[in-house]
Amino acid sequence: MRRGGFSVEIIATGDEILFGRILDTNSNWMARRLADLGAHLRRVTCVGDEVDEIAAALGEAMGRGSRLILFTGGLGPSEDDMTVDAIGAAVGRGVVLDPSGIERIRRSYSERHMEFSDRAARMARVVEGSKPLANPVGLSTGMMLEVGGSTVVTFPGIPDEMRPMFEEYVVPFVEERSGMRGAAHTLSVRMVWREFFPMYREMQRDYPDVYIKNAATPPESEEGRRMVREIKVDVVVEEGSQEESEARIGEVLGELRRRVGVLGGSVTVLS
Repeated sequence: MRRGGFSVEIIATGDEILFGRILDTNSNWMARRLADLGAHLRRVTCVGDEVDEIAAALGEAMGRGSRLILFTGGLGPSEDDMTVDAIGAAVGRGVVLDPSGIERIRRSYSERHMEFSDRAARMARVVEGSKPLANPVGLSTGMMLEVGGSTVVTFPGIPDEMRPMFEEYVVPFVEERSGMRGAAHTLSVRMVWREFFPMYREMQRDYPDVYIKNAATPPESEEGRRMVREIKVDVVVEEGSQEESEARIGEVLGELRRRVGVLGGSVTVLS
């Protein structure tokens, strides 16, 4: 399918992801939102809490010419929260404290009768020359940094903090530059298994500009292939405006329903 020209990469940091202790739900959520915005997500990278690894991941993303590089994680007060230090090392700039971020942390600590410390101040670190991004939910300051033709944006790893910051800072940034908008649906197609794939391949052939992908496990027996099955299908379109995307995906779903119906099946929109 055609892909939007505004290229994006996501870099998720955290040993806890690499050890399998938590799922990287942030990258999944951002990927869905970027698709809605018509951006081209080229790659998702996960690295541990090591300055050299994070810096190398950023350097590689910039080397691929990605226009927007989104970081999630590593902005907290712990010594292993290394994202800001690594970005500074990668671009050859120092790390400073954001005054407004420091004030926000001091005020929060005072309200909770907690002692402000150097450890707490780490949450206000940003790279020199960057634009600090206020966190409306938590205390860790994000940042937006223009460097080498790329824009680097950092978010906390906590999903409830990352999501509102993404909506406030990234959405308008991408909307101004993407030139594309997306629409997507996940469908349940219910029909005889062996009749599905010829129809499915024809849909892919007839709509080469549309992402149509099934997530199905083939039955093991011939008898199973003759039975009615529920098959999940994802459909994603990209057009020049949201209205055009909605119209296009409506057209595709209408034709899919028609072809499935001719074969005695049905289509349900799941999301």
